[in-house]
Amino acid sequence: MLNELIEHLIDEHQIYNKKMRDFQKQLEENFSNELVEEIINFLEKDIEEHAEKEENDLVDAILKVNPDYDEEAIIFGHNTIREAVQDLKDTYEEFKQGKAKKEDIIKYANKAFTIVKDHFLEEENFLFPDIRRMEKEWL
Repeated sequence: MLNELIEHLIDEHQIYNKKMRDFQKQLEENFSNELVEEIINFLEKDIEEHAEKEENDLVDAILKVNPDYDEEAIIFGHNTIREAVQDLKDTYEEFKQGKAKKEDIIKYANKAFTIVKDHFLEEENFLFPDIRRMEKEWL
């Protein structure tokens, strides 16, 4: 159960990493309000849904085999992503009011992408292997 869920989450990481690379290229080459709105929507919808799967489905699966598991590390990483998305949204609102520049939007979008990518790497290289190892010990 846990392994299948982890594999699904890793598959999503790969899809989302590609999408973020594409967005970064588009920001440099074809900046537009529509693109920024698409990026914000992607972060708020796709990345948030992915985070909720981890916070709900993954944590629930872990708690079934280890009721003492502390899920705060997972939630902390997601809250950091949420803060970066909010920074991008705030900067975009300032941009629409003429109080921020295109470069500011690109900077905050790239910051959000970097935080998401780093989070994925952390999960794939540390959290998920630890969960797999602990699952064998728990069962």
